[in-house]
Amino acid sequence: MRSIFFIFSFIICFKTIGQTENVLFIGNSFTYMNEMCKMYQNLANSKGKNVFADTLAVGGSTLKGHVERANTYNKIKARDWDYVFIQAMSKELFFDSLTIEEETVPYAKKLIESIKVNNPCAKIYFYMTWGYQNGISDSTYHVDYLEMSDKIAQGYLQLSQSTGSFPIAPVGMVWKAVRKAYPNLNLYESDLLHPNSIGSFVAATTFYSSIYNQSAHGGATPKLVDPIVADNISSIAWQYVQKNRSRYNLDTIQIKTNDEKPKVDFTMTTKWLCVTLNNQFVNATDVHWDFGDGKSSGKSNLKYYYAKPGKYVITLWVKYDCKWYSVKKSVTVQNK
Repeated sequence: MRSIFFIFSFIICFKTIGQTENVLFIGNSFTYMNEMCKMYQNLANSKGKNVFADTLAVGGSTLKGHVERANTYNKIKARDWDYVFIQAMSKELFFDSLTIEEETVPYAKKLIESIKVNNPCAKIYFYMTWGYQNGISDSTYHVDYLEMSDKIAQGYLQLSQSTGSFPIAPVGMVWKAVRKAYPNLNLYESDLLHPNSIGSFVAATTFYSSIYNQSAHGGATPKLVDPIVADNISSIAWQYVQKNRSRYNLDTIQIKTNDEKPKVDFTMTTKWLCVTLNNQFVNATDVHWDFGDGKSSGKSNLKYYYAKPGKYVITLWVKYDCKWYSVKKSVTVQNK
């Protein structure tokens, strides 16, 4: 029998494991119009991110409506969400502060609690919407677009403050800035309430700048949005978000992490084409092995059989305190 040997290199680093960042948008028709979440996903991926975005949106839904639906909790549990955006019905945040405190805040807290229980590492944002094109004019309210927009913005600031100072993606205020810069650019569907494709792109690019603290300029453009218009919108979104990060808590660190890097390691023994692997880091909340041949596993300890002899790099990723850490070792396996 020929002797079997292995050489190893030892590397520990912080990374998001190269895995997909999962983003969930909870809202209503203002969220699902024009497949905005996929618009955001394409935009982020075109900028070098690795994003999967999904929507839990029911037309006309309030936060109370989401809390009362079993499907809400099923969706929250469906993945390990990295980012969750919560969008209330526009009029919910238009009302007076007492009404918001009594009829919206309690349900926002319940949603946040469920997200935290099931996704303790998720970053939670509120998704600020916009005023209707002509405001509201009915038997109760007579406000124009500007007043409605400002009221909604103030409502989201109150909602954030009352639930733990969660960050706000200020879509409504970016929308306002775009309207001011390009008064002839239509952002609305024919009902003068919902976003058209350009309006949904305003939202997508604001989310991107809010999360990554960078401009989405040059990113993927939806088919119905002119690339020049898209770049102008991206620039406006970036400028507004950058200037107002503190106002909307976008620099708030929601996840407290341990500054000390854990000592990640694994043992490895070989016999012919088989490698026995044992994770030595016992406090991991998640484990991911990459065997260097295109295969992977989520088990903590295991035996792995390579299909053919050769030299491979095995990477162990462990998740601890909402961060991923890795260690790599090279192994050479042979036949008898």
